[in-house]
Amino acid sequence: MRVDLHVHSLFSDGSQHPMEIVQAAMKREVSILSICDHSSIDAYDELLSACKSNNIKAVLGVELDAKWEDEDFHVLAYNFNRENPQIIELIRLQHDNSEAECENIVTAMSRDYPRMSLEDYRSYNPPKKGGWKYIHYAVEKRVVQKYEEASFLFGKYFKPSPRTLKLSEFCEIVDSAGGVPILAHPGYIYNRNPDEYQNVLESMLDCGIRGIECYYPSHSLDAIKHSVEFCKRNNLCITAGCDCHGEYDKSDGFTVGGMDVGPDLLSLKGII
Repeated sequence: MRVDLHVHSLFSDGSQHPMEIVQAAMKREVSILSICDHSSIDAYDELLSACKSNNIKAVLGVELDAKWEDEDFHVLAYNFNRENPQIIELIRLQHDNSEAECENIVTAMSRDYPRMSLEDYRSYNPPKKGGWKYIHYAVEKRVVQKYEEASFLFGKYFKPSPRTLKLSEFCEIVDSAGGVPILAHPGYIYNRNPDEYQNVLESMLDCGIRGIECYYPSHSLDAIKHSVEFCKRNNLCITAGCDCHGEYDKSDGFTVGGMDVGPDLLSLKGII
């Protein structure tokens, strides 16, 4: 049985409905599943219902941003109290920040593409199939032909919000809600400086990180090895996620249950 604790639905930047995600999970024999949409937990109730009907363990999750040493990182929060006002406010604020960042992208793009405008963007209704509104808008305005061709827009026009919480503050909020903060897909951190990787993780551990998404489709074997060993030395959670976005990312392994990682390779204390 496989575990996939990082899937995106049409409630953020994925293309699949929660029921479709569960159907895909069944085909891959996924026994533990979490939708971690960006700044949204709107998919959870439908995920929970579909999982109960198919004997799959559903885990409440969300993907948010946190700042460490002036750099934004993705952090996953699991199994928190949905009634906790602090984390609900954090999710709302990050959702609003994301909307503002997308509007800033459109404003920047309109300088290069006069047929685009912020006023027009705000009145634009994207197709009801998930994904980023600004990318659908770029397709509508024929800046790109297909959604999948628009990845360069983010790198060219995006500027991060200066309002992102520090990692220590983020972890404190997740802890206060009874949840578990997990560093998402850190393989790129390892790749850019393997010799410093442990020092980075030590610093993040001091900030309150309680686990690492060690198993991830693009992680090298070395990145996985060092991440798992660090977690075992420090009694941290070890998780796995395929970061599936449905039709918006068809890269190898980035599908529901795309990695053959079972519960025996993981440590999910506090998550399940």
